[in-house]
Amino acid sequence: MKDEYTSAFYDIVKEATVTTGYQLPVEVESYVVMLLADKIDSPNFLPTTSFAEEFMKLKRPYRTNAKELGDTCLFVTGVFPEYGMGIDYYSNLGKASYDMATDTLNIELFSTLSGHFDFIRKFINITITPVKTTRWQF
Repeated sequence: MKDEYTSAFYDIVKEATVTTGYQLPVEVESYVVMLLADKIDSPNFLPTTSFAEEFMKLKRPYRTNAKELGDTCLFVTGVFPEYGMGIDYYSNLGKASYDMATDTLNIELFSTLSGHFDFIRKFINITITPVKTTRWQF
């Protein structure tokens, strides 16, 4: 992940916080910044099979596979809400994936991501919409 992306998304997230008045917890804000910075430069961020197949392949311990699927669902619903099967489909998979990730990863962070998935994806959408329309072409 490039430092420039991290810095740019940090500034954009802070700007969205001021503009909207919505304040994410520091750890969630940092996670969102890192997620956006990581995925934005990855042209192959979608699963190699379908989202459902990836979800069905998750096994204990869930660890990074569940985290990665949750991240991809959060990125897709936040940045490309019109993509594919619809927001509810990816949102439900993302919530369940993050919930599974609590088995072996930071329980507090991933519980928050799971429980507040829809708010976080809406925040990402608000954050990224000006970027999509004025700064980059996707």
